[in-house]
Amino acid sequence: MRDANIITVGTIFRDEFSYSSHPHVAVTKNGTILVVFNQTRRRAYILHPPHDPEYRNVIVRSTDSGNSWSSPEVVPGYQFHGTECASLTVLRNGTVLLNQWFFRWYPLGRARSEPSPEPHLYYPDDFLRELIESGELPTGGKIAYAPEKFVPWARGHGESWVHLSNDDSHSFTESTQVGTNPFHGGYGMRGAVELNDGALLLTLNDIPEYQTIFTVKSYDGGKQWREPTLVARKPGHLFTEAAMVQLKNGDLITAMRDDTTRLLHTCRSSDGGKTWSAPQSTGIDGYPPHLLILSDGRLLCTMGRRQPDFSIRAVVSGDGGNTWDLDEVICIRGNLSNKDLGYPATVELHDHSLLTVYYCQDERGITGVEFARWRI
Repeated sequence: MRDANIITVGTIFRDEFSYSSHPHVAVTKNGTILVVFNQTRRRAYILHPPHDPEYRNVIVRSTDSGNSWSSPEVVPGYQFHGTECASLTVLRNGTVLLNQWFFRWYPLGRARSEPSPEPHLYYPDDFLRELIESGELPTGGKIAYAPEKFVPWARGHGESWVHLSNDDSHSFTESTQVGTNPFHGGYGMRGAVELNDGALLLTLNDIPEYQTIFTVKSYDGGKQWREPTLVARKPGHLFTEAAMVQLKNGDLITAMRDDTTRLLHTCRSSDGGKTWSAPQSTGIDGYPPHLLILSDGRLLCTMGRRQPDFSIRAVVSGDGGNTWDLDEVICIRGNLSNKDLGYPATVELHDHSLLTVYYCQDERGITGVEFARWRI
């Protein structure tokens, strides 16, 4: 492993009263950097989006290559709360797409009343079990003695939405709900791919199962979406949080997190996403993935590592993701405070430097969104 050639490191947003995390980044046609991330109130214990109804997606902008950032604004509006991680896509015509999943939430009293607001609800004991089984956070042990005291709500199903902006993300004035049948729901946090023929392919994972990857396709710039196509599902694996790019030869490659092996897997399509190869392990230790085709043609995969040395890393492929240079893993940020980190995403700027956004705790224990500008 080697260190990245760091140009500068900085904070996008951090506030002692907020928990800010899980960013995604895109660059508009005029060079403005957009970062969308999750935000909720800061608590004595950490809750991530599947367990907290107060999460909203917020957006910030930089017009000076990351030297300064605007204040966070809720997107697309305050009616969308209890959201999962969101993502941005800038189309060739300048339209900005925001896709997000939000759960429906209920106070416990309403959830337990008759008639029930939904056929199947998740209660505090369910949240506690999920937190303990995931091992991602220490929260389970902190709230185990009285889960209803700490998470006094119930979670229902939810909806997948795509919102369109024609003013560089300052407002999202057109919204479309995405149908996900036969899958339960669709959550994606790495944006859509605008294919060579102009169609859009959006990668989602089946939520709340978190084990199947599929796509939906749009032929009208994101206003309408066709029925889903299966990408990856395999017994004994839990595939989630996928990223996709279209290679210069037209092939598609999808990288995904596997919560069974904790290694990234990939699959490929040579027919525009109609069919996909079986998922194969890359040997990359980290998650979730973000994929970027560099201007020199190489493929960059950025990921977080929630094991010592608690870091933000990247690895490069010179053959379109068939193989990865695992002997030359790049450390973008190392020796972070703890495993409350990650979800990096990277863009290439006008001067061919790279800007990676991610989240982590500072020395005060405040979780915020940061960036590193670097070169390979």
